[in-house]
Amino acid sequence: MAIHVLEEYLSVEEYAKLCGKTRRAIMDRIKAKALRAIKVDGYLAINKTSNPPRSYIHASKKPVGGGVHISHKELSCVTTWCRGKGIRSYPYLRAIIIGKLDGWVIGDEVFAKSMELDAFRKRKS
Repeated sequence: MAIHVLEEYLSVEEYAKLCGKTRRAIMDRIKAKALRAIKVDGYLAINKTSNPPRSYIHASKKPVGGGVHISHKELSCVTTWCRGKGIRSYPYLRAIIIGKLDGWVIGDEVFAKSMELDAFRKRKS
């Protein structure tokens, strides 16, 4: 088991700070398909390699095929998943850190496979 850190992905808030814009402005760019973003369990992340942070995007420079792409349907945000179950997230985050569960860090959040979280919950209780 390992922790996979996807360093090239930033949260919308981090990306907005790098561009010197507001979060709403970045969301508008995604909606207008001027930026590409991925959505994992409701969390938006922007690849800073394919979408370098710029304060101004000229209309003629808009990349084709932008917008939101839903990926990694098997992943769940650990803290959100635990909050939905009414349990503490610390044991699950600790299990990811010590290697009992696989974890992915995308932007500011930690994700794990939903099935593994359920199995770990059943083993723990």
